[in-house]
Amino acid sequence: MYNKGIYTPIQVGKAISEYDLGIIGDDTGDNISQKNPSYCELTAQYWAWKNVDCRYIGLCHYRRYFETVYTDELLERLFSKYDVILPRPIYSGVRDTMLNKLKMNIVPEDYAIFFMSIRKLYPEYEKTTLQYLARNADIPYNMFIMRKEAFNQFCQWQFSILEECEKHVKPLPYSRYNRIYGYFAEYLLPIYCLHNQMKIHHDGIVNMIGEHEKRQSWIRKQLSALFCQSPASSFDDIIGTSVLVGMKNDGIL
Repeated sequence: MYNKGIYTPIQVGKAISEYDLGIIGDDTGDNISQKNPSYCELTAQYWAWKNVDCRYIGLCHYRRYFETVYTDELLERLFSKYDVILPRPIYSGVRDTMLNKLKMNIVPEDYAIFFMSIRKLYPEYEKTTLQYLARNADIPYNMFIMRKEAFNQFCQWQFSILEECEKHVKPLPYSRYNRIYGYFAEYLLPIYCLHNQMKIHHDGIVNMIGEHEKRQSWIRKQLSALFCQSPASSFDDIIGTSVLVGMKNDGIL
């Protein structure tokens, strides 16, 4: 793990781990460390939100970093122009929209709960969400850097949606599906930034600081353009009648 300068390693899920890595854990103060199997890196994000006082804050992974080595001085310069730093978008084929990606990773009842939670708490975000789902540009990994004040506002918004989802989502026996809130968060971060018209600086992603971003193949480069299908008119069009009826029968609705 990279730990020079302003980079600080943190052990996630420490409250339920049999190991102590000898670094800061996400299990002190106000925390959700025990939710790590379903919240993934968000347990570190939540801990930082509740327990860290600083001017700028960001999140990367033990095997994913921003390509740029950030310093206090560089952040001061960048944030005189931008509101947030996010990963460079990954463009896929014109039919591989963000909605299709969500459908591949999440069962219909769960993404229905996701959509309805957004609508219940923040109905003004429905249009932006539908527009993002219709794109072929993925801004992945739950990675960002932003001012702490903006971060606090974002976390309040994001975790309130995830907590609403938790009230209704039924556990599944497969570990991939149980990472559900981490998947949801990958959508919520760019949706929030786009909806609030934040000025975004995009950076490449590497496996370790000091490496260079792996360039796409020639064919991949030909797809590196934004494509947007006509967005659905509402969440109901995406969910479908049969799913809604089933959820009523299950007592979810």
